[in-house]
Amino acid sequence: MALAFFVVAGERERLRRCEAPDCRRAFVDLSRNRSRRYCDSRTCGNRLHVAAYRARRKEAAG
Repeated sequence: MALAFFVVAGERERLRRCEAPDCRRAFVDLSRNRSRRYCDSRTCGNRLHVAAYRARRKEAAG
């Protein structure tokens, strides 16, 4: 029902796919400024941020 509402209301851009490369989930971006990127920031978002942090630390160290 909610999906139909978003389509009819012209809010299709709120239906997104998670930007994590290994995640195939879709989600509805209900943030005010439509900036949500991950289906769950505690799993997908955190995993990518930690990987980027570790890559930066590794690059800086050697």
